Amino acid sequence: METTDFISIERISTHYNIPISFIQNLNEYDLVQFIEVEETVCIYKTEIKEIEKMMRLHYELDINMEGLDAIFNLLNKVDSLKQEVVTLQNKLRLLGDL
Repeated sequence: METTDFISIERISTHYNIPISFIQNLNEYDLVQFIEVEETVCIYKTEIKEIEKMMRLHYELDINMEGLDAIFNLLNKVDSLKQEVVTLQNKLRLLGDL
């Protein structure tokens, strides 16, 4: 991957005017993954939307890190179940066509 696929946590902190410790806490709860690029701690740019959601929940609704962890684990589970339903529906359609 190119370095353009990543963004430093310092840059995110500055852009969104949030403390770096918030992003570090997200990493501690495995809500974002850090990667070191040229001795700079970064995240994948694809995770920015998720960070924005977590920021809104945390700063606007005052949801703590444990709450964010629970919410995003449940959302991931819902997405997984949706995919499973689609797969099962496709299998049923296949069986119905036989």
